[in-house]
Amino acid sequence: MENRVIESSLDPGMTGMSLTAVSRRLAVLLSVAVLSGCMLAPGLHLSSTDFDGDAPAEEKALADQSPELEVALVPVTPALVRRQATELSQQPGVAVSLSDPTPHIYRVGPQDVLSIIVWEHPELTIPAGGERPVEKAGHQVNNDGQIFYPYVGLVHVAGKTTDQIRTELTRQLSRFIKRPQLDVRVVAFNSQKVYVSGQVKQPGNLPISDVPLHVADAVNAAGGALPTGDVSRVVLSRDGKKQLLNLVALYSFGDVSQNLLMRSGDLLYVPENNTNKVYVMGEVKKPAALPLFDGRMTLAEALSTGGIDQNAAAGRVYILRRNGEGALAYHLDASEPDALILATAFQLKPLDVVFVSTAGVSRWNRVMSQLLPTAQTLWTLDRLDPANTQ
Repeated sequence: MENRVIESSLDPGMTGMSLTAVSRRLAVLLSVAVLSGCMLAPGLHLSSTDFDGDAPAEEKALADQSPELEVALVPVTPALVRRQATELSQQPGVAVSLSDPTPHIYRVGPQDVLSIIVWEHPELTIPAGGERPVEKAGHQVNNDGQIFYPYVGLVHVAGKTTDQIRTELTRQLSRFIKRPQLDVRVVAFNSQKVYVSGQVKQPGNLPISDVPLHVADAVNAAGGALPTGDVSRVVLSRDGKKQLLNLVALYSFGDVSQNLLMRSGDLLYVPENNTNKVYVMGEVKKPAALPLFDGRMTLAEALSTGGIDQNAAAGRVYILRRNGEGALAYHLDASEPDALILATAFQLKPLDVVFVSTAGVSRWNRVMSQLLPTAQTLWTLDRLDPANTQ
């Protein structure tokens, strides 16, 4: 590629530098801004005089790309956004490996408190039971899993359901009472817990009770996710294994496979959405890193937040997206009448890089040479995020 001299509005000292030198300097500046967590600095513009060729030349530009990352050019069309919407609704979630088909059956454990009533035999009810809270008037299971009951003595109840405990007490009381009728209930669930941490309002432990507790229930019981939380990447840890769950798929598409039944000892972690962002740059008033709330944002929302620079005639909008070991470069012609309609339907994904070019810019491979170093840095940081490892 020939060594050409370009003009840049970034720094007067860069005038007269070769395109390769400018590319390297831009990559360093953008990488530093991203790594420091700062917003991309305003003024990142590429002059249309830096590009040559016409629109069909884009198809030939792939040959000029670096062999380190293969980039495929994909136009944004009505067919594309329809296909995107279909794929989003048909495959909203992620594969779940920790699912357990066993129905929820609560079994009594140590430190639980039982309420046991024998009808028509108030002498078997704890004195002043009606004047005290049931959790204090009941029978607490000791560390050996036993309770003491009048006439019966020590009864092992740990690991049993309330129905099984009622059957056992009825059998033993039948030696002293004719046809006893019992009611056995757990009034304080203390033996089994799950733990909720991360970006929730009230992190801590939650009791497992006789009512099934699912992942969404646990998040709600902890006060719900904070605005900084990412419920599309909730991590469930169980028996040394981790499962990534997408609660957005549950809320938006009814994918109940993401709403696992929680078991005692489970740890639920709601990560921060620090990597769940899209980056808007180019001919915009406010280059920015925008968080995806609930994991969703359209191209139109991203562009409206950044604000297309009215002083520069908008040309094409590029969306650079990681695709395995390569990348996809979606492009939308902002000068077309239906561009805004397509932008409202095009769904962005985390770590998408949105670049607004000026009119007349068609040699997109040179735009990519400016953006790829920054995009690759973002994608590398995403791979290092603990919430993305299972």
